[in-house]
Amino acid sequence: MIQTVPSRILLDIETQRDFFLPGGSCYTRGARNVAQRIYQLFRWARGERVPVISTVLRVRPNERGPLARVPHCIDGSRGEQKLPRTVLPRRINLGLRNTTDLPADLLNYQQILFEKRYADLFLHARAERLITELPMTTFVICGAGVAGGIAQTAIGLRFRGFDVILATDAVLDLAHPLAEMAYRRMAAKGVVFAETWQIVSPQLRQRTKPMRKTAPGGAVQATPNPS
Repeated sequence: MIQTVPSRILLDIETQRDFFLPGGSCYTRGARNVAQRIYQLFRWARGERVPVISTVLRVRPNERGPLARVPHCIDGSRGEQKLPRTVLPRRINLGLRNTTDLPADLLNYQQILFEKRYADLFLHARAERLITELPMTTFVICGAGVAGGIAQTAIGLRFRGFDVILATDAVLDLAHPLAEMAYRRMAAKGVVFAETWQIVSPQLRQRTKPMRKTAPGGAVQATPNPS
């Protein structure tokens, strides 16, 4: 269906109020700083016309949710709303509908949103089809839930042959006990770890893959070209 895409796609996962703003059920100290890095990635996407794929977690009222021990992103609550600066004017919301049909005019939109009941993006049939039909590109990931949707999506993308850059200062681990293991799993699958400034840098932006070096613990990090 989709014949051409830019060299990078921003993929924001669960950038919702419950995780990033004071009063959210899963808000933690430092989350607002992470939100600022996410806003910086969205400014980059707007300025450079980078396509954006966004996921929104919508948990049924009688359930807790997959990312924390307290209820979060409950359908219809204020906490499940996306951060306001992560919503672009030219967007389409493909909702919860778990079918494989896709609108023919997707290329008219800069942002495609998928709503989910579960953390794993690839359980959404429309998202699975869209990503499967994309030409090879590089995904830049930010958001909440390192041990949940972020790791599942990053590893799933690598399995499908895509390059993946994780914006390490634009993600929340939500104090999950398996977060460190999730980072190691992603590194083992070839996910590149980079900070936001490296991703939006014009020097690095020209590459499909950033230069890499191995950090302590085996993590793969992006490193800028020496000038």
